[in-house]
Amino acid sequence: MPQLALIVPVLENKERDERITEEYQLLMRPGNDIRVFALKEGPKSLQCASDVVAAGPGILRAIAEAEQAGVQACMIDCFGDPAIEAAREVAIVPIVAAGQSGMCLAATLGQSFSVVTVLPETKPHIWNRACAYGFTSKLASIRDIDMPVLQLREEREIVQKRLLEESELAIQNDGAHVIVLGCTGMQGMATSLQQGLKDASLEVPVIDPLHAMIKHAEGLLDMGLSYSRITYRVPPSQ
Repeated sequence: MPQLALIVPVLENKERDERITEEYQLLMRPGNDIRVFALKEGPKSLQCASDVVAAGPGILRAIAEAEQAGVQACMIDCFGDPAIEAAREVAIVPIVAAGQSGMCLAATLGQSFSVVTVLPETKPHIWNRACAYGFTSKLASIRDIDMPVLQLREEREIVQKRLLEESELAIQNDGAHVIVLGCTGMQGMATSLQQGLKDASLEVPVIDPLHAMIKHAEGLLDMGLSYSRITYRVPPSQ
């Protein structure tokens, strides 16, 4: 049975990690398995550039632990894709991340897309990621719902209301043809948001980046592909 590692780039939390293992397993193809690896040292959430930097060493250690456990691919569970380039340099297995997977899929489904994320502080980092991936010509806007990551689950109704409001503005004012949820903590909200937009006569795809990341990883394994070693060279110290 192929086993994929979910690298949760924040401090480990037994209750949360067990819950997301169950929830995310439902998104996997039958016969594939998911295993969660969270950080033993690092930030409690990723909401700004300093959080991303603080999470880096723990992410690399978690990936090394996952490889030792025999996983076939690693998935970084954050839209900001923390440490993705470094992880690809040092890892043997394919490494995918939610932001790149979600934006890549969005770029194929319409002329332009907007990201709707959590806080204003996250927007510059998402913009920088889009620049690094070559998606700026497709990126109509980055909007936020002004809600911390750790409140997304507790304030679900408010989150869904703000997501709909900001997505409508992204489509009507910014020219977005596709919406990407800008945080993996919004997992499970894409379907209801897409229906809400359709009810408002705005029929556009809504991308759940977590789901896109899982399918990206499974697709790479199916095709026997990984990243280029010309782009992601093994560090000289290894």
